[in-house]
Amino acid sequence: MSEASLGGGRVTAVVVRVGETVRRPAQPNAALVRAFLAELEQLGLDIAPRHLGSDEQGRETFSYLEGVVPDELDAEFSVEILVSAARLIRRFHDATAGSTLAAGCEVVCHNDLSPCNFVFRAGLPVAIIDFDNAAPGARLDDLAYALFLWLNVGSDGPPPGEQARRIKLFCDAYGLAAGAQVVSAIVAAVARNVEGLLADGRRADADWWQAQLEWVDRHRTELATPALTPI
Repeated sequence: MSEASLGGGRVTAVVVRVGETVRRPAQPNAALVRAFLAELEQLGLDIAPRHLGSDEQGRETFSYLEGVVPDELDAEFSVEILVSAARLIRRFHDATAGSTLAAGCEVVCHNDLSPCNFVFRAGLPVAIIDFDNAAPGARLDDLAYALFLWLNVGSDGPPPGEQARRIKLFCDAYGLAAGAQVVSAIVAAVARNVEGLLADGRRADADWWQAQLEWVDRHRTELATPALTPI
């Protein structure tokens, strides 16, 4: 059967579609991902691919999810899309809350909840893919990185007051109170990414993220106190 490199998202050339499956090299956290996807299947949650074993080349094999995966981040997501994304993330987190897979932490975190790792159907996010960085962790750490990417938090986004309203919207849909704790978590998530980029020698990318980190830090109070006007 022929193989085709997958388009959309930010996948690498070694991730391919074969019929109704996706094949990719095993990652260091492969055992956790297999167990997590099996847990989702047992719970009847159709929000991620199914793990189907390994192929003759030793590649991890997953079910292919029909839909559209964004090529790049989009700062213009509608309220409906943002609410759908936040609720999907909540379902994802709740699936492992208190489980053995969480290993004493709150949940299993995806750790890269970018729009580029979501499958859209009929214009709305319906499933999550690419669990290469999944690991036990805290809900807020995972959610904070998602907030930064889905809402375009930072100097490239709308005015701080508008960003604050969108943060509250996303948090309300997830079921978490917005405020200073959430903004602090966003700052920490961006800081972690700066450190990772520098460790990988990606100075140009790190400079952009550092600029966003400084912007968010300067606007902490505004981002934590949304105006009462609706979004």
